[in-house]
Parts: sequence; structure tokens; C-alpha cells
Amino acid sequence: MNLEQLKSFVEVARHGQIFRAAEELHISQPTLSRQMSALEAEIGAPLLERHSRGVHLTRAGEALHEEAVELLARMQSVIDEIGSGEHLITSINIGVPPGLPSSWLRDRLSTATDNFRITLIEAPTDEQLSLLKQKELDIALTRRQSEAFPTHLVHQQRLGIVVRSGSPLHEAFAGRDSATLVDMEGLRVLAHSRGEVRVQEEILKNAMLSAGVSATWIFRKFGSYSALIADLVHADVALTTQASAQLNFTGWEWIPLEGEDASGNDLVVRTWATWNPTPSPELLAVLQRLTEPDSP
Repeated sequence: MNLEQLKSFVEVARHGQIFRAAEELHISQPTLSRQMSALEAEIGAPLLERHSRGVHLTRAGEALHEEAVELLARMQSVIDEIGSGEHLITSINIGVPPGLPSSWLRDRLSTATDNFRITLIEAPTDEQLSLLKQKELDIALTRRQSEAFPTHLVHQQRLGIVVRSGSPLHEAFAGRDSATLVDMEGLRVLAHSRGEVRVQEEILKNAMLSAGVSATWIFRKFGSYSALIADLVHADVALTTQASAQLNFTGWEWIPLEGEDASGNDLVVRTWATWNPTPSPELLAVLQRLTEPDSP
């Protein structure tokens, strides 16, 4: 049995007539008849039942036809892929934490994807590290360093607060370029509850304690309803990055936070690139782009 026989058989089944199928295949009717007879002999069962108006499939013919159509479709898919060069393209899966600026990621990947197919998977840090361990991710962009994989700091986002436009608190910040920890004294502060930023929240809470600042903390998951959640819990401000503020707090003003945490570090959210210890050359090329220093 060969592909030519199967193609001929499928055409005969489609037309229901030997001579119509022969015309479609650009071969003679006797040649096609011999192909069908040889195929039946090889299968060991009649595939076609002849009648005055043409042919129709026997039960064995129906079974073979179903398999033949599927096989020919798979073969054509392989041929198309080889012809298009798709088989030469490397697929790379990259995990992305919520709130990472798309502009930064686009800048890093726009010149690194000529021979790669990049798939972005948004997930929190713990989930990304699990997927990386299972080799379902090639690169994880995480909110904390991993002790189990190679890691490199790739991006820092300044922390800030968002306040409702037109609110008394917004008026109090009018004309100021930044806020400080002291400004949060006595406020109800809404913060993201997902694990990848909780480390930053704890650092900031400790910094406020060190500065003698007291605030009420409210933890909720950020998303498209963040502004509504802030209203429902009567939050005065929300702690977030500028990128997340633009996505989740439409109509609120983002104000950067100045100062240091209790360890003397800037108030920023850090993102690390994390990967398996033996990256391919293609993966190294993408990592090189991701780990380039941010522009001043």
C-alpha cells in the first residue's frame, strides 16, 4: 500500500465513479481500476461495490476511507510545514507576572524573535516556578529570586500610590511630584494579595514601622475591578506600580513613592529572569536580550 493508492481510493470514494476519479487524477480509467484491485488484494477484502451508476464503499472501504483521509491530511500538514520553514522555528514559552510593563517586554523581544515563536503565559511567581520545573516554561519572569534555578535581575518598577482624582487626598497631593511613607500615616492602604508582590508589601510595612508610620492594610487581588474594590473597602490609597495603575485604576492618579525600605533599598518591585541550568543556544539569545540593562 502506498500514498498514491490511498489518494486514488479517496478520490474514487469522493466521486463515486471510477472514470470521474480518473479524470480528476489525470490517469486512465484502466490504470485506476488496477490500482483499486491491487489495494483490495493487499487489504484482503473488497473495498468498492460496483453498480450500474458507479461504485460505493463497502464496510471495509468505509473503515479504510476514514483512516486514509486522516493520514493524507497529516501528510499534507507535514509537507506544508516543511515548505513554510515552520519546522525550523524554535518555540519559547516565557512566563510573565501580572503588572509587568508590556512596553518593556516588547522592547526586549522585538529584535529577538526572528527565528523564534514566543508564547507569553501570565502567571504568579509560584506557578511560574512550578511550570519551569516541569519544563513547560523556558523562562520565568518572577517577582523574587529562585534558589533552585539560575536567575538574573532584569527590571525594576517604582512603587507608588494611586489616589482618586478630585478627592480631598488628591487635592492634598496637588503640585507634588512624589509621596513619602509619612504621607500614609493613618490611611487605609489597599495592596495586592498575590504572592509575587507580598514580599515587597512586607518590606514596605516594615519600613513604615521603622519610620513610626501607622496605616491600615487591606489585601485584595488586583484586576479590572480594583477601583471598585477600593471603593467598597473604603481604601484611601492603593499601593501599586505605574503599569498596574494604568491597567486597574482608570481615573485615579499614580504618585511615586520616595524613600527607602528598612534595609536601605529603594521602594521598587523587582523582576528576575529565571531559567533551567542548560539553556539552548536559541534560549541564550533571548536571555541576552532580557538581561540587557534598562536604559537610564
